[in-house]
Amino acid sequence: MICLICEGHFVSSFTWKSLLLLNDDRLCIACKQHLGKIQRPICPACGRAQSNDQLCQDCSRWKERPDSTTVLVKNRSVYAYSDLMKDVLSRFKFRGDTALAEIFRQDVQAVFKRSFSMREPVLIPIPLSKERQKERGFNQSLLIASLIGQPILQPLEKKHQSKQSKKKKKERLDRKGMFQIKQSDAIVQRDIILIDDIYTTGATIYDAARILKEAGAKSVSSFTLIRS
Repeated sequence: MICLICEGHFVSSFTWKSLLLLNDDRLCIACKQHLGKIQRPICPACGRAQSNDQLCQDCSRWKERPDSTTVLVKNRSVYAYSDLMKDVLSRFKFRGDTALAEIFRQDVQAVFKRSFSMREPVLIPIPLSKERQKERGFNQSLLIASLIGQPILQPLEKKHQSKQSKKKKKERLDRKGMFQIKQSDAIVQRDIILIDDIYTTGATIYDAARILKEAGAKSVSSFTLIRS
């Protein structure tokens, strides 16, 4: 077989578990080992892997902001950011290699199930602006949400702005007003889980959570593929 990440040839290992789960193994052993799933201890708020279970520095800053203290319940992520994940995310997000999403399915479903116990959560993918959607051809957050197997709503619209990666950290943290709501009836008194590809400073997630809470959401959490 050919590994979807490194594109090297490998022989897939056969186990009864893989047969019973109909597991189509598309990664070589080396790439599997370097994906870097997040393990405890983690920050209880944002889910970042660290040496203890106390609030990380970023989350302590968010808690100091009066407009953010009750906005987001928590974030949980599947993988830590690494050189390998940087390359995979670039291929997935910017070069349109959407087939890579399939290699995340089992880990995404397992971490999501372990992280959230609410009865009927609604998934809301972080949207792209119309300009970015046209440029890219697909929304990576919607694709990640589709792996989970829960109801998906898309009530948010994103205003077109310059790319986050070109901004300094303080500029990202201070960003507000990135989103607007197209429809709010479906989210009133619902438990919402925002879905995105990567949690970096939390600015995007907090801004989306804030507008959803203002529109009547019962609670807002988030789930991302990567925590940087």
